[in-house]
Amino acid sequence: MLLRTSRKTQDDERYDGGLPIPNQFVSNSEFYPDPQTPKQKVIEDLVREMADERAAALGWSRRRFLQSACGTATALAAINLVNGCGNSSSDGGFAVNECATRDPAAAREAFSAEYFIVDVQTHHADLDGALATNPALVDFFKGFRICAPETLADGSCHPGDIDELSQANYLKEIFLDSETAVAMMSGIPAPNAATQLISNDSMAATRDVANRLGASQRVITQGMLTPNFPKNADTGTLISDMEHLVRDLDCRALKTYTGAGYGLFGADVKPWWLDDEEVSYPMIEEARRLGLHVVNTHKGLRLGIFDPEHIKPRDVPKVARDWPDMKFAIYHSGFEYLDELCRLKREEIPQATNVYPELGAIFASAVLADNAVERVGHLLGKLVTTFGADHILWGTDSIWYGSPQWQIDALKTFQMPQSMMDEFGYPQITPDIKRRIFGLNAADVYGIDVEALRCTLPNDLLGQAKVAYQDVHDPSLRTYGPRTRREFLQLAFGGRPDPRRRG
Repeated sequence: MLLRTSRKTQDDERYDGGLPIPNQFVSNSEFYPDPQTPKQKVIEDLVREMADERAAALGWSRRRFLQSACGTATALAAINLVNGCGNSSSDGGFAVNECATRDPAAAREAFSAEYFIVDVQTHHADLDGALATNPALVDFFKGFRICAPETLADGSCHPGDIDELSQANYLKEIFLDSETAVAMMSGIPAPNAATQLISNDSMAATRDVANRLGASQRVITQGMLTPNFPKNADTGTLISDMEHLVRDLDCRALKTYTGAGYGLFGADVKPWWLDDEEVSYPMIEEARRLGLHVVNTHKGLRLGIFDPEHIKPRDVPKVARDWPDMKFAIYHSGFEYLDELCRLKREEIPQATNVYPELGAIFASAVLADNAVERVGHLLGKLVTTFGADHILWGTDSIWYGSPQWQIDALKTFQMPQSMMDEFGYPQITPDIKRRIFGLNAADVYGIDVEALRCTLPNDLLGQAKVAYQDVHDPSLRTYGPRTRREFLQLAFGGRPDPRRRG
């Protein structure tokens, strides 16, 4: 009963086009999403054309085909073709051949490699928290693909459909519809408790539910921390709240947003820097006192609700030097500041071993980009050559991007083009490198016992539910994050104009 989510309707077919890989960028609720590009539309149309022909040959419906491994292989093959890779096995791209797009057994074989997967950036909304009493948030959730309009004559939300962003659907999308073994819950900063999508306590509650079902450590939490907020803030994210986060909620890390200031957060709430000795260092000192040694920080994704200057990574070198016994995970790998982050690492802290770039949103965006193979190649190539394969963390920003399985399959099959290895000196992304990225690095950083978990995964309640679920259900093929500027503004500002814009 706990894992049952709302009934799927024909409306699913329209959401995201019913494709196994999204057909345009999706926001993780922290930035304005870009509209669909002409090339993304070409890929979408090609996937449908290929799927219709192959589904007919198998005697399947298009929907059944797209929900299968053949559908995922077809979507990746279409990305290869539009990127000029053809059969990607010869010169990089996503290693799915023609047979995998037509034969179910061959498709399953293409994705058969097994990895221990730790997703360090996942989200859901707390439907019993602020959402229950905040009409603006309710309107937001009713507004983007959560409700099936045709189910009620007046167009109002079908009862239960809002559960698609619930704790239960989170567990389904992450653990039943993907190979993820362990997930870390993540929140988004808000100026007060009434506008939080999920609180630190609610994230810990999801962790407890998942771990009871898993009979092991399937979800871990990080504590949202805003050291720049006023001392009377009711968010539970102040330095004075850290003892509760560590002692009572067992948070494994802090999650910080240096750009969370001004605008939505208040004219007197200044953004800050990780190397700010007045704001940040007391937080880090308290973390160390409490035995917490990981600080995760949002960098990049300059649009949206965050101050555009303070999401740059220029503060990383000094804080890494000043706190060598602390580990700093750079969420989104700096996104548009990826090159700057890599330059800072090479030039200012070449010997530092305590900085870890994370792949949330940036990997998904690379796969969905017009020049996907090149973008993924540069992303992984730059990070591996600059930070080392043992310092890259896997994150997907799910469930905003839907089930993380399509991202998992994309990394599983990616091969670095020989031309990029020759020109830029990038390494091949070998199975050993993928093992590190998918989960072994995160296990080291966050203290996860890999071997103990591997023993319990198949037989815990989530593992048993996954087997039973896959026998009777297909993936939803949904994404849940905003896809338009209007949807984003509904989430970030309750439909009001962006307070940072004038005129």
